[in-house]
Amino acid sequence: MFKKFICLFSIFFIFFPIHAQNPSIRLGIIKGIACAPCAYLIENKAKLAVQDMDFKNFDSAQSELPALLKGEIDVGFLTAEDGAKVFTAGNASLLCLGVAQNGNAFLLTDDDKFNSIEDLKEKNLLCPPNDSSVKILENLLSKKGLSAGEETGAVHLDFSFPASVMANKLITGQSHFALLSEPYATVAMLNSQKIRRAVSLQKIYGESESYSSYPAMLIVARSDFARENPGLLRRFCDLYKTAVLWTNKNPAKAALLSEKHGIGFSVATVRASIPNAALTFRESRAAKSDIEKYLTLLGRKLPEEGFYF
Repeated sequence: MFKKFICLFSIFFIFFPIHAQNPSIRLGIIKGIACAPCAYLIENKAKLAVQDMDFKNFDSAQSELPALLKGEIDVGFLTAEDGAKVFTAGNASLLCLGVAQNGNAFLLTDDDKFNSIEDLKEKNLLCPPNDSSVKILENLLSKKGLSAGEETGAVHLDFSFPASVMANKLITGQSHFALLSEPYATVAMLNSQKIRRAVSLQKIYGESESYSSYPAMLIVARSDFARENPGLLRRFCDLYKTAVLWTNKNPAKAALLSEKHGIGFSVATVRASIPNAALTFRESRAAKSDIEKYLTLLGRKLPEEGFYF
């Protein structure tokens, strides 16, 4: 009996470490175009051999962040400024796996004569409240010798409305200029043939800053989970890169999956948004210089080296 017990005891400890080295990844998904590639992961769990990956939807990054900090999920999505802030202020509790989305803000208008950022002079521009793309715009305006304010010759920024209302203001002709990111830029254009993308902030930023892009969204992970499971997270990064490539190549199919799995907007909006949504995956260390340039422009404290997985 004792020998039988020892045998069973040994078998348990032979197999237990194998199981312990293969935990599941609990992925938090924010509803919206930035997380559209997640629909591919959900749909293809068996095919991608990620049966142990769990998914949880959140309405916003603000509702997802507490779940990350409490250890209820392992990986999630945050803006670069929020990710760096949490790392700096929260004992390095989160780290960056990579950039999931580049900037995708556009100056939209129904004015046929508007063609460049300089044409904003003395115009009233609707801007989304608390959106970092506005800081990018102000920086670009400064480089063109323009300023934002109420004085004569300045660009007048109006923060009165959220992005969804801004799009409707354009559609109904109540406003003629707006700074909108995806998918709201697409929402406006789908509902009015007069509205067009006149200027891409991403394009101008890349030309003026000698950096290819600014990061709109990061994929982050709990630091303790990353320390315990580096190989698993590297595999996740590879899978996410595959999901992004497929999503960008197949916007119509990706839109259907996005609706099926409760991510994002209508099928028509997601399908039309994907080509302009700047979905990507760049590993954190490869994107470090772009992230730091962006955070510096925003006036944010740069995270230490440990922030980059």
